Amino acid sequence: MTGFHRLDAPLPLSGLLALEYDGLLQRVTHDVWIPRGTVADPLLRTTALGEPPRPRLALSHRTAHWVWWGSVTGRAPALNEYTTLARRRMRAARSSWTVYERDVPPSERVDVSGTWVTSPERTLFDLLRGTTTMADPLPAARSAFARVPDADRHAFLAWLDRIERRPFIARTRALAFAAVRRPAAGPQTLTR
Repeated sequence: MTGFHRLDAPLPLSGLLALEYDGLLQRVTHDVWIPRGTVADPLLRTTALGEPPRPRLALSHRTAHWVWWGSVTGRAPALNEYTTLARRRMRAARSSWTVYERDVPPSERVDVSGTWVTSPERTLFDLLRGTTTMADPLPAARSAFARVPDADRHAFLAWLDRIERRPFIARTRALAFAAVRRPAAGPQTLTR
């Protein structure tokens, strides 16, 4: 994809920051800038992130959320998050990425420019699942939905109604319905 300015290719950090301060460039990742005014879409964001650090990983959680819906600042999260396509152990590495050792079946991942990204529905599920054990998960859940368009919210809720046999599914479902202010089907309620 053209229009990217990568760190040290050919400009050093000081040159890229000068162009950013002058309003000509906008930083989207730690080492990628795009021309100011460029409309970032999932393809551009995925390409800006580059290839996963290891094979058989999908962008997930907050990183996938940024791919699908962007952020207030336009920048990617500082920590890239991935999930294994098939549950397997990964060695820990000191770096700017983390890996969740879970399955991401083909129906829950999308190939974006040669990089696997968890589907929008799976992305929201992963984020909400992570908040279910918090003392007050509702603000975090509402934050996850803040940039998500209504059509994607409703698609997620419909997808969530069909999901069974997952860890924390009842709590995640109740939390999702509470976050978008729709009553949950059945007797599940969100309790602490």
